[in-house]
Amino acid sequence: MSRFQALTNSVLDAELEMLRERLGLEPNQKADLLREVAALAGWVVRQAEQGRAIEARRGEEVEPLVHPAIARLRARRQEPVGERLALSEAEMMHLASVLDHGFEPPPALRETLANLANPKRRPPKLRWKKPAA
Repeated sequence: MSRFQALTNSVLDAELEMLRERLGLEPNQKADLLREVAALAGWVVRQAEQGRAIEARRGEEVEPLVHPAIARLRARRQEPVGERLALSEAEMMHLASVLDHGFEPPPALRETLANLANPKRRPPKLRWKKPAA
């Protein structure tokens, strides 16, 4: 069985401790806590992938579950924006002639693309500017 270790901050530690207590787990049951939280998160992800909305209800009050991870899942599922492109016969012939000519990039663009594809290439180091006082 693999081991899992994570660096946490005080906010995450407090949240995990609160969850552990609410789920009725002992302090030495961290693996059980991880399994419980992973099972709950997995269910939420599966529901979002299937396009289902997850809501909390109390009487007439309804609160949808909103989170950036769920928004990313939904964004992947969305259909392309816009209508289907319908070309006339003349437009198709013009497009075919353009595509038949191939692509001849200028030498500077070829060199740049070759540099990007070079496995020995290293990205430039980032330097953060200090904000002006």
